[in-house]
Amino acid sequence: MVLDDERDGLQETNDRALANMQRGGSYSVVPRVPGGEITPEQLIQMGETAKKYNLYSKVTGAQRIDLFGAAKHQLPDIWEELGSVGLESGHAYGKSLRTVKSCVGSTWCRFGVQDSVGFAIRIENRYKGVRSPHKLKGGVSGCVRECAEAQGKDFGMIATENGYNLYFGGNGGVNPIHAQLFATDIDEDTVIKYTDRFLMYYILTADRLERTAPWQLKLPSGKNGGGPIEHLKEVIIEDSLGICEELDERMQYLVDTYHDEWAVVVKDPARRAKFKQFVNTDEVQTREEMIEFIDQRGQKRPTNWVADGQDQTNWKPESTDVFARSEKSWVTVGKTSDFAVNAGSTILYGESQLAVFNNVAQGEWYCTQNMCPHKQAFVLSQGIIGDAEGISKVACPLHKKQFGLADGQQLDGDLSLITFPVKVEGDDVLVELPSEVEVNAILGTSGLRVQSQSSCMDKDPVLENEILNGVLNSTSTVAVL
Repeated sequence: MVLDDERDGLQETNDRALANMQRGGSYSVVPRVPGGEITPEQLIQMGETAKKYNLYSKVTGAQRIDLFGAAKHQLPDIWEELGSVGLESGHAYGKSLRTVKSCVGSTWCRFGVQDSVGFAIRIENRYKGVRSPHKLKGGVSGCVRECAEAQGKDFGMIATENGYNLYFGGNGGVNPIHAQLFATDIDEDTVIKYTDRFLMYYILTADRLERTAPWQLKLPSGKNGGGPIEHLKEVIIEDSLGICEELDERMQYLVDTYHDEWAVVVKDPARRAKFKQFVNTDEVQTREEMIEFIDQRGQKRPTNWVADGQDQTNWKPESTDVFARSEKSWVTVGKTSDFAVNAGSTILYGESQLAVFNNVAQGEWYCTQNMCPHKQAFVLSQGIIGDAEGISKVACPLHKKQFGLADGQQLDGDLSLITFPVKVEGDDVLVELPSEVEVNAILGTSGLRVQSQSSCMDKDPVLENEILNGVLNSTSTVAVL
């Protein structure tokens, strides 16, 4: 869901990027493949895009193809290429419908009694984009053999000779729950009517981040003591609460207002600009410059993180104020309009990534290193900012480590960030910085890049030592924008 009007900061990192952040800070791209049906042209385009951007490709358990390893600034270009053959966002990043899994049903299988693929496509296209308290998954099986595992989904349909049996309230995960039988031998239109009402009842009454299964178990028992599933029958079929018309209208509104979120970004230059890597330059740093990518059965993936406490984890500067004795100057890094509101943006200074946070809610600006010291991933600008007992903070999007923006101290541990003063003069945003060479010696991307062997770290120890001793006092280079 693409939010404007200074509401970017309300969104979780993945929702804001319309993609899932993966290890090392790159993203995965998951196009929608309704019912698991995909054309040769779409497969070819996905392959060509994967080759062009060197993306790791994998078929998921939900009958989709996941493309891993995209840099955030590449996402709109990737979406545009995939959209050329009709591929849309699969909403893998959202609390929304993920997929409706299907077997091949009566169109190919000798045991199939209904067209499970066609029905799964109809259902997935109806509910795609619908936001909910948690993710939603569906399944349609073409016979009682249940190849689509419909009874392990939030809603599932199993074909019979007379129509479909409808199930609600299942899920996999840590605590798998079997869906409960809601109705038997009903036609497709009735299945959709009941599922509309079930989903909207859930959306309106469940707690945030609550799946349908635990929500359903908490519902009151039916009037005859039949448990929550009887209560659902009374609400959805008998209209015991008098809300069915409202549930129908609300769901139809969501269906009628659907739009492909990827296409919205691709077609809008202003939204597309939000994916630029650095606000103060058109230069880019590739994913390989930030973490080593290694070969895995003919594809590329980021190298393994080492365990906490080993080299390349829990990074700490040698001094709490490493630049205390350095000569500094105010460097113009952009216009106020360049920076996301109530969120972070990244600037490039020399070869060092810095995060600038425009906390309009508090009337404050902050600047820190962009690298989270926990796993040395350059992602802090994409974290969520907020407040903890009066302390403005950012939460790393990878493992939710929280850091105070004013002093850089970790609120839930002993790590820290290097921070820099920020001021605004007119429309200009300025950061007080030492010279590029000094900052690069401590925060340069090449020196902090995660590699397979920590001995390959190439930070300049001599220069770092000079900085710590206050020997190097070179004049800062001011970027002219």
